[in-house]
Amino acid sequence: MNNSEHGAEHSLIDALTAVNKEYVHFLKLDNEKRERVLAAAYGEFLENSYAEASTNTITKKAGISKGLLFHYFGSKEGLYKFLMKESAQRIASEALPALPNKSGDVFALIKSMIQLKIMVCLRFPRETNFLIAAWAANLPENLSRERKNILGMSNNYFDVIINLLDSSLLRDEVEKKVAAEMIAWIWEKYTDKVLSSGTVTTTAESWNRVTNDLEKYMDVLRHGLYK
Repeated sequence: MNNSEHGAEHSLIDALTAVNKEYVHFLKLDNEKRERVLAAAYGEFLENSYAEASTNTITKKAGISKGLLFHYFGSKEGLYKFLMKESAQRIASEALPALPNKSGDVFALIKSMIQLKIMVCLRFPRETNFLIAAWAANLPENLSRERKNILGMSNNYFDVIINLLDSSLLRDEVEKKVAAEMIAWIWEKYTDKVLSSGTVTTTAESWNRVTNDLEKYMDVLRHGLYK
């Protein structure tokens, strides 16, 4: 993997780690108590819209006072922002460093990267479901801006794809940026479709369906974009 790819990976992971410093009081809790709060918060926001989610319910299930919840996160908005950051960080820290090296068939590499992202998301179903819901949620303006920064991970995949594509192999009428955008869009949309369907697991039968689907997509891209 070249230096620019390594830089894209580490910059995202470092940024997500840095922003969590504002939640230092929560992060200093022991693992059991921290997980109890997270489980209650994830559960409430997954069952209800942002507006309808209740911090009273969260504190009751977590076994803490409302004052402590606000001490940790500042507000309901701060809690939701933390969950977006925490979810994206968990997935990114697993997926981005494991991206394959730049070698071989670019479309085979892209297929393996999509499979990698799906596999990582399956390992973190709670965080994945929250991010999918958060992307479509009706959020306050401040959270909406944060969502674009935190969940806009397609830009990182776009950088990787740009580095993988060989301009000399592209059809004359195909711009490299447009080709990369198309691949990134398919990457994101297919991953979201698979994860939101709830029908894909890590079993061989389920994974074979994903592999077959991706081979069809990559075959269309290969013949449509390359000479």
